[in-house]
Amino acid sequence: MSSWKQTFETVSQELEMANRKKQALEDLLAKNRMSRPTYEHLLRGLEEEINRLKTHQKSLAKNMTERVSELQRQISLIETFLTSLELHRVGQEVDEETYTHQRDILTNGLEASKIELKQIENALDKISK
Repeated sequence: MSSWKQTFETVSQELEMANRKKQALEDLLAKNRMSRPTYEHLLRGLEEEINRLKTHQKSLAKNMTERVSELQRQISLIETFLTSLELHRVGQEVDEETYTHQRDILTNGLEASKIELKQIENALDKISK
Protein backbone atom coordinates (compact mmCIF):
# COMPACT_ATOMS: atom_id res chain seq x y z
CA MET A 1 0.00 0.00 0.00
CA SER A 2 1.31 3.44 -0.87
CA SER A 3 2.39 5.56 2.09
CA TRP A 4 0.01 8.37 1.06
CA LYS A 5 -2.88 5.91 0.99
CA GLN A 6 -2.25 4.55 4.47
CA THR A 7 -1.81 8.05 5.89
CA PHE A 8 -4.93 9.28 4.07
CA GLU A 9 -7.04 6.43 5.44
CA THR A 10 -5.73 6.92 8.98
CA VAL A 11 -6.36 10.69 8.98
CA SER A 12 -9.81 10.23 7.43
CA GLN A 13 -10.80 7.64 10.04
CA GLU A 14 -9.50 9.78 12.91
CA LEU A 15 -11.32 12.84 11.58
CA GLU A 16 -14.55 10.88 11.19
CA MET A 17 -14.20 9.55 14.74
CA ALA A 18 -13.54 13.03 16.16
CA ASN A 19 -16.61 14.39 14.37
CA ARG A 20 -18.74 11.54 15.75
CA LYS A 21 -17.46 12.30 19.25
CA LYS A 22 -18.31 15.96 18.78
CA GLN A 23 -21.83 15.02 17.70
CA ALA A 24 -22.15 12.70 20.71
CA LEU A 25 -21.09 15.54 23.02
CA GLU A 26 -23.73 17.81 21.48
CA ASP A 27 -26.36 15.10 21.91
CA LEU A 28 -25.42 14.55 25.56
CA LEU A 29 -25.63 18.27 26.25
CA ALA A 30 -28.98 18.53 24.48
CA LYS A 31 -30.34 15.68 26.64
CA ASN A 32 -28.99 17.34 29.82
CA ARG A 33 -26.72 14.38 30.50
CA MET A 34 -23.68 16.63 30.79
CA SER A 35 -23.02 20.02 32.35
CA ARG A 36 -22.20 22.99 30.14
CA PRO A 37 -18.68 23.44 31.65
CA THR A 38 -17.84 19.77 31.07
CA TYR A 39 -19.20 20.01 27.53
CA GLU A 40 -17.13 23.12 26.78
CA HIS A 41 -13.98 21.57 28.23
CA LEU A 42 -14.35 18.38 26.18
CA LEU A 43 -15.43 20.32 23.09
CA ARG A 44 -12.28 22.48 23.18
CA GLY A 45 -10.10 19.39 23.13
CA LEU A 46 -12.09 17.82 20.31
CA GLU A 47 -12.06 20.98 18.22
CA GLU A 48 -8.28 21.21 18.63
CA GLU A 49 -7.99 17.61 17.47
CA ILE A 50 -10.33 18.21 14.51
CA ASN A 51 -8.36 21.31 13.48
CA ARG A 52 -5.07 19.40 13.75
CA LEU A 53 -6.48 16.58 11.60
CA LYS A 54 -7.87 19.00 9.00
CA THR A 55 -4.49 20.73 8.78
CA HIS A 56 -2.78 17.37 8.32
CA GLN A 57 -5.37 16.44 5.70
CA LYS A 58 -4.72 19.67 3.77
CA SER A 59 -0.98 19.02 3.83
CA LEU A 60 -1.57 15.48 2.65
CA ALA A 61 -3.86 16.74 -0.14
CA LYS A 62 -1.11 19.10 -1.30
CA ASN A 63 1.39 16.25 -1.45
CA MET A 64 -1.14 14.05 -3.23
CA THR A 65 -1.79 16.79 -5.80
CA GLU A 66 1.95 16.98 -6.44
CA ARG A 67 1.99 13.20 -6.87
CA VAL A 68 -0.87 13.50 -9.41
CA SER A 69 1.27 15.86 -11.49
CA GLU A 70 4.23 13.52 -11.21
CA LEU A 71 2.12 10.53 -12.28
CA GLN A 72 0.66 12.44 -15.22
CA ARG A 73 4.17 13.24 -16.43
CA GLN A 74 5.22 9.64 -15.86
CA ILE A 75 2.22 8.31 -17.82
CA SER A 76 2.98 10.65 -20.69
CA LEU A 77 6.61 9.56 -20.72
CA ILE A 78 5.74 5.85 -20.68
CA GLU A 79 3.26 6.37 -23.51
CA THR A 80 6.02 8.12 -25.48
CA PHE A 81 8.37 5.19 -24.84
CA LEU A 82 5.69 2.73 -25.95
CA THR A 83 5.14 4.68 -29.16
CA SER A 84 8.88 4.81 -29.79
CA LEU A 85 9.12 1.07 -29.19
CA GLU A 86 6.32 0.47 -31.69
CA LEU A 87 8.11 2.62 -34.26
CA HIS A 88 11.34 0.66 -33.73
CA ARG A 89 9.41 -2.57 -34.16
CA VAL A 90 7.75 -1.41 -37.38
CA GLY A 91 11.15 -0.28 -38.64
CA GLN A 92 12.51 -3.71 -37.71
CA GLU A 93 15.12 -2.10 -35.47
CA VAL A 94 14.25 -4.40 -32.56
CA ASP A 95 13.69 -8.16 -32.50
CA GLU A 96 10.36 -9.65 -31.41
CA GLU A 97 11.62 -10.99 -28.07
CA THR A 98 13.10 -7.64 -27.04
CA TYR A 99 9.99 -5.84 -28.24
CA THR A 100 7.67 -8.12 -26.26
CA HIS A 101 9.78 -7.88 -23.11
CA GLN A 102 10.06 -4.08 -23.21
CA ARG A 103 6.39 -3.65 -24.16
CA ASP A 104 5.30 -5.80 -21.20
CA ILE A 105 7.48 -3.84 -18.77
CA LEU A 106 6.25 -0.48 -20.07
CA THR A 107 2.62 -1.61 -20.14
CA ASN A 108 2.82 -2.85 -16.54
CA GLY A 109 4.36 0.45 -15.46
CA LEU A 110 1.70 2.39 -17.34
CA GLU A 111 -1.14 0.42 -15.76
CA ALA A 112 0.34 0.75 -12.26
CA SER A 113 0.71 4.52 -12.75
CA LYS A 114 -2.86 4.86 -14.00
CA ILE A 115 -4.20 2.85 -11.06
CA GLU A 116 -2.33 4.97 -8.53
CA LEU A 117 -3.44 8.15 -10.30
CA LYS A 118 -7.09 7.05 -10.11
CA GLN A 119 -6.74 6.13 -6.43
CA ILE A 120 -5.27 9.52 -5.59
CA GLU A 121 -7.96 11.35 -7.57
CA ASN A 122 -10.66 9.38 -5.73
CA ALA A 123 -9.04 10.17 -2.37
CA LEU A 124 -8.82 13.87 -3.26
CA ASP A 125 -12.51 13.81 -4.19
CA LYS A 126 -13.31 12.41 -0.72
CA ILE A 127 -11.32 15.18 0.93
CA SER A 128 -13.12 17.89 -1.03
CA LYS A 129 -16.56 16.65 0.04
